[in-house]
Amino acid sequence: MKARSWLAATVLGALLSPAALRAEGLEGRFSIAFQGGTQSELAGDLLKGATGTFADKPVTFETKRYRDVYAPDLRLQGLLGYGISTRVEVIARGSYYKAEGTALEVGTFNGKQMFAFFDPNGTYEEVGVEVGLRFYIAATGRLKSYVGAVGGARFLSETLVSLSIPDAGTFIENVPFNAKSTVPVFGLDLGFNVDLGQNFFVGVETGLRYQGAPSPLEGLPGFPQINDSDSRWSAPVVASIGLRF
Repeated sequence: MKARSWLAATVLGALLSPAALRAEGLEGRFSIAFQGGTQSELAGDLLKGATGTFADKPVTFETKRYRDVYAPDLRLQGLLGYGISTRVEVIARGSYYKAEGTALEVGTFNGKQMFAFFDPNGTYEEVGVEVGLRFYIAATGRLKSYVGAVGGARFLSETLVSLSIPDAGTFIENVPFNAKSTVPVFGLDLGFNVDLGQNFFVGVETGLRYQGAPSPLEGLPGFPQINDSDSRWSAPVVASIGLRF
């Protein structure tokens, strides 16, 4: 809340301050920005539903989406840009994201409730790289709004899952789920920057990302399909602070 209040006050102050802080254009100028925020999972299944037997007992798995397992968490990004025309900027961005796997009910084992604990020995982590183009709807004023298209790759950590059946006194620990994977990512950005002078700016950005599916591992015997995870859609939301020169 404090960060959002600070950002809102900064943007409002920049918009209302005297015109002595003259805005500058983009062409031929570099920009460096730090971005911090979070992301929300929009679509895609992490765990697939299935029925079968394990240890001669009937087992049922329910389908669970990424959003069921991973709550919004910390996203950090660093960006380098260069203005190739009055309205167009080329960007390159690196990113880091982590999320804690949430324990949740995923089905039944011999008629008893079964729970899954994702990443019991740590967190889901990813490192990403993107390149793209931004088109500035307003580029010469102090308030610079833009849309952008990006593409790149994300490097995902291994995912493990542990299964617990409390009523049966059974716990299956660290079942391989998804392997370390390199997946493609594509998306759109929508945001704005506010110049605080000739060199400094702050801003807010959101967007949409499509991320490829990770590679499944040989996990629970008899249930090879449960970790055949989907590609996923997510929406990052970040605040920016940067330098243009």
